[in-house]
Amino acid sequence: MKLIDILDATPFPIGYRIAFITNFLREPLLRQMEKDHGIIRPELTVLMCLSFRSDVHARDICEVTEQPSNTVSRAVASLEKKGLIQRAKDRIDSRRQVLNITAEGQVIHDKIIQLFADAEIAMLKGLSPAEQDQLQSLLDKVARSVGDWKQ
Repeated sequence: MKLIDILDATPFPIGYRIAFITNFLREPLLRQMEKDHGIIRPELTVLMCLSFRSDVHARDICEVTEQPSNTVSRAVASLEKKGLIQRAKDRIDSRRQVLNITAEGQVIHDKIIQLFADAEIAMLKGLSPAEQDQLQSLLDKVARSVGDWKQ
């Protein structure tokens, strides 16, 4: 049996395939990102969240990414030290801090995200545009219902 045959033997065939594909897409890019930009995965997660929205609390990043607070805290401290994000007092609750991406952080984020976008294009070359749309629609449906099924 070839190891790839596990795709047909696992009792959770869809979840396993999602994880399998994710590993082959993500892991080489994460290694390249760390080599080229000195950014590790938890730091990318923070940059992605802050690129999407401003004045974000670290706790919100933990909630949306399922990352532990200590992981997010270390990523925030590292990114701040690198000048890629900044902290400020929350205007509504001065006991809390909000996080924002800096211009330099946005440039790094955009370069890294382009690597992922290019890899996705290569990954999906074997699917027609209609199949790509269908795949995105189905994955979107599952992703948007995560609150209904997560444990």
